Amino acid sequence: MKSTRSGDAKHLKTNRYTFDTGPLLLYFGEDLRVKKLLDEIRHGRATGSTCETNLAELYYKTCEKLGRETARIRYLSTRRSGISVVAPDESLSRLAGELKCEHRGKLSIVDAYLVAVAFAERSTLITSDSRISELHLVPTRLVEAPQHF
Repeated sequence: MKSTRSGDAKHLKTNRYTFDTGPLLLYFGEDLRVKKLLDEIRHGRATGSTCETNLAELYYKTCEKLGRETARIRYLSTRRSGISVVAPDESLSRLAGELKCEHRGKLSIVDAYLVAVAFAERSTLITSDSRISELHLVPTRLVEAPQHF
């Protein structure tokens, strides 16, 4: 087994995060809790992911409140942020379908895909949705949105 020098150990990517739409919206609202997580990714101390369906949700929610140009900028910024964007495939779709079937009244299909990504990547789901957190399907970190959000 190869030994690791103590100086090298701090550069290993130990944290894995999968981002729900809410925390991404909070990031653009300059939320320091989410900024800290994205800084970990930017500095190579963590990996991050989200799902294509969440980028669609980010786009339309931003477009509704702030217009198409801001939505386009935030959409592209997220794509270029270092967060990997996972496209649905056969295994992810089946898992998302199973999750939606089992938790039909509590989980949207977008959230089912996101939970499937977090499960497949063995990552911590970063969400502002307490309903997802309360299901205890994957490790979850709840980032509560401010009341005015």
